[in-house]
Amino acid sequence: MSADLKTPDLFPDDHSLVPAVVQNASSGKVLMVGYMNREALDRTLNTGRVTFFSRSKGRLWTKGESSGHFLGLQEIRWDCDADALLVLARPEGPTCHTGTESCFDGRVLFRREGPKPSFETLDTLAAVIRARRAESPETSYVSRLLSGPRSALLKKLVEESAEVLAAVYEENTAAVRSEMADLLFHLLVTMERTGTGWDAVMEELDNRTGRGGLAEKRDRTKKTPYTQESP
Repeated sequence: MSADLKTPDLFPDDHSLVPAVVQNASSGKVLMVGYMNREALDRTLNTGRVTFFSRSKGRLWTKGESSGHFLGLQEIRWDCDADALLVLARPEGPTCHTGTESCFDGRVLFRREGPKPSFETLDTLAAVIRARRAESPETSYVSRLLSGPRSALLKKLVEESAEVLAAVYEENTAAVRSEMADLLFHLLVTMERTGTGWDAVMEELDNRTGRGGLAEKRDRTKKTPYTQESP
């Protein structure tokens, strides 16, 4: 399959190069920037692996060809001036040659005071939760929830949900924020325990987009009744 972007000015000649910003299709994190010519774009589309034209090597270069850390193609977009590409990809390992997830990790030129981008906070927290699997339940609260009786995690979900409801009922803005953070944390633990990834959850939400809530509930398959696990 060759590219048919309906944008003839994207590659006006065989020597044209356009910057291609690669973004993690799951988290939205920017992974790297490379350059593509028409041939690199065609190869990317044909192989499903992101390929660039390396200016230093003077040839096509598929990310991961030596490390094995390929970038699986998900989607390509072009900007309004047709002089740059946005590549959504699923990384198969660290993207940067230094071993970090992104070529921009740890290289902060300027940061205004305030919270980090939400995807970075969630990714970091999910990674910490994942790492807790290897720790002892005797010393790690998260490890206890991940490996202990399922009823303990379910109890925490009910408890944190109730606290969100109470904060909303009381119209306490600060408490709503705090209790929602607690609930989100325990939902992340639940996702790790059940092996449920963000992509699966986002796909479910995407499938519901454009459908009325009543119709969605009507069409939803009947769930299997929950049977509590013995503690």
